[in-house]
Amino acid sequence: MTSPQTTAKIPFVDFARGFAIFTIVTMHLAWGLDLPGIVEKALSFGGAGVHMFILCSGFGLALSHLRRPAGYGAFLSRRLRRIYPPYFIAVALWCAYAFAKSNPIDWNAVASHVFLYKMFDAKLDVSICYHYWFVSTILQFYLCWPLILRLMRLRHGLPAAFAISIGWAALVGFLGLGESRPWGSCFVQYLWEFCLGTELAKNASSIEDRIRRLRVPHLALAAAACIAATGAMGVYGGFLKLFNDFTSLAGYTACALLAYKLCGRRACGLFEWTSGFGYEWYLLHGLVHMTVLSLLPRVPPLSAALLAFALSYGAGWTYRRALDQAFGRRPARKAA
Repeated sequence: MTSPQTTAKIPFVDFARGFAIFTIVTMHLAWGLDLPGIVEKALSFGGAGVHMFILCSGFGLALSHLRRPAGYGAFLSRRLRRIYPPYFIAVALWCAYAFAKSNPIDWNAVASHVFLYKMFDAKLDVSICYHYWFVSTILQFYLCWPLILRLMRLRHGLPAAFAISIGWAALVGFLGLGESRPWGSCFVQYLWEFCLGTELAKNASSIEDRIRRLRVPHLALAAAACIAATGAMGVYGGFLKLFNDFTSLAGYTACALLAYKLCGRRACGLFEWTSGFGYEWYLLHGLVHMTVLSLLPRVPPLSAALLAFALSYGAGWTYRRALDQAFGRRPARKAA
């Protein structure tokens, strides 16, 4: 979710972010559709894009810090200005939708989103819009940024981050809180992914060269093995499911690299462009889908989902441009 200009010279990072939001939105809009089993499973794996988002966030923030270090106050102010206004407006739009539908409004839930205390309550964190739980997680990373920097300055900072995340997952599993968003989606659960991104930022200039040396058959085998392992851990469930983030990110990254190497320049450019307004698209796609279903109740679910995909994509781009103009921000890059 980091600002695209911090990674402008590393095309894969922007591609990966755009690819991730594409697969996440597709997964959300495909929920409840009567799709063939293999298609449904493939689309559901798109949700693993959240791990890529977190890795790219760590990468972008670390790269920005390396290029232009800033104090904690300035850092937090800049990041909140980037994520909070679009989020606040999106929450307001959800309230307007509920009002228009004469649905009851839970003002405590609204207040928990506005004042950001929803991250401490399992029900509130997924109220208003379920997938807004991610905003709580990314905000926690921002709040703990100085501690993360200190951790990554240690000689064995990355292994320590892995150990912390594994310990947290074990604790959550032992307490039986894996399905509780404040616990199962706490930033500590994903700390290793974020810190992996910060570590990669130290050698950012070599990323594209390393990707060029990767072979498609090797990536395909890695993707298949990691996805199979993720599926097996998910089927087994319980305690083991808490640790499938590792294979999930590995499998998803292999898929993203495959797509990056196999897609034409135009397709890659489209995903890179999408990364510029991916956060805004993420915030709006659920609302657009609900509106389409309300206004066109007789339209087949698949057609409604496809229409919502197209409309929300356009809405995300328009929303980002409007916010850029309103707050005087640098606009997202143009399409390739």
